[in-house]
Parts: sequence; C-alpha cells; structure tokens
Amino acid sequence: MRRFGLVLVALAAALPAIVSTGAFASGATGSTGATGASGPTGVTPHIVACPAGVAALPAKAEWVWSNYGKPSKSAAKVSYSQSGGNGSWSGGAAHGTICSESQGGGEPKRSIVMKVSGPSKLAPGTRRAGLLGIGITLGVSVTRSGDPGGCPVGSTGTVTLFASYYGTHVDKASMRFAGACTGWDESFAGPSLHVLISNNGAMIRPG
Repeated sequence: MRRFGLVLVALAAALPAIVSTGAFASGATGSTGATGASGPTGVTPHIVACPAGVAALPAKAEWVWSNYGKPSKSAAKVSYSQSGGNGSWSGGAAHGTICSESQGGGEPKRSIVMKVSGPSKLAPGTRRAGLLGIGITLGVSVTRSGDPGGCPVGSTGTVTLFASYYGTHVDKASMRFAGACTGWDESFAGPSLHVLISNNGAMIRPG
C-alpha cells in the first residue's frame, strides 16, 4: 500500500514539471512544427500549451499516466509520442486533463489537449493478457489543437488505461477517436509507459 502511495505522489508531482519543461511546453500558438510543413489539408500544425493540473475534487480514485517513446501501435505511424495526464474518478464520472504530442509518420510535430469529463467506467479485477489488474475508461474532448486540420477542437474520443496488480507490473493505454481525429489513434505499452490508478495511494480491489 505504501509503495502505491509513494509512486502516485511522485508521478502526480512530476507531471506538471515534465509538461512545462519538455516538448509539451508551448511556443507561440501560431508557430510551426519541427519541419514547418503543412498538414494534409494545408493547415500548418503547431504546438499548443499543455496544462497538467486539475482542480482538487472529492474522489474515490485518482489516475495518472505518461508515455515518452514510440507508441506500440499508431494509425499515423508515429515514431515518438509524449502523452499523459492526470485526474480523478468518483460516482461513475471522471475529470482531468490529457495532453498528447507526437511526431513522425511523414508529418511535422503536432499536439492536442483533451478535457476528461462525463461518464467513466472503473473496472477493478480486469484481466489483460492473463494479468489481473484495474482498468479505467475515460471520455475525452479536444479543447486545444495544434493539428486543426487533422483533429479539430470539439472532437471526441476515449482513453483507456490499465495497470496490473501483482508480480511483474504491466501497463497498457490507448487513445481512440471518431471522425477526423482517427489519425491520433495510438496504443502504448512497454517501459516507456507508466499508469497508476489508486484510491488515496492504495490499491483498488474488486468488490
């Protein structure tokens, strides 16, 4: 239990610093990506600011995740992704912020910021690849876009997180979108991904 609490505090404390000093930090909203090339619709992608903090809310669960590396699967064949966020869950609803920045696949650097809100499913006792753990499904909507031609503001999707309970710790995450944003569909796994879903730092068990 103590180890879960320490990990949660460390991740939650580190996330704002990571996004404010890393590639999530904004340039001017109209600045171009690394290559300065235009997107498929002729709109120049750019990097948007990535707020990491969320308001403190009465919560039965807290979630935090980050990935810094190549996605395990990407609709746009992204070579590198910095994605992550944090928030809370209570009474079947989730709140928080998620940010994602990616590059590769023949496209310039691009980024989006997503608001987490609305109905959410918390699933203790979930099995993935034979491993027992906990999962959470988060509804998201794009609030700021550095890829307006490929993923406009107002687009919606789902982010799914999983963390195993025991033994060798295994994390999984995915982002899935509808409509124009399907180019942002990505899956994450391996050592570059870190997921924690807990209740005041303690493991959430079935029942």
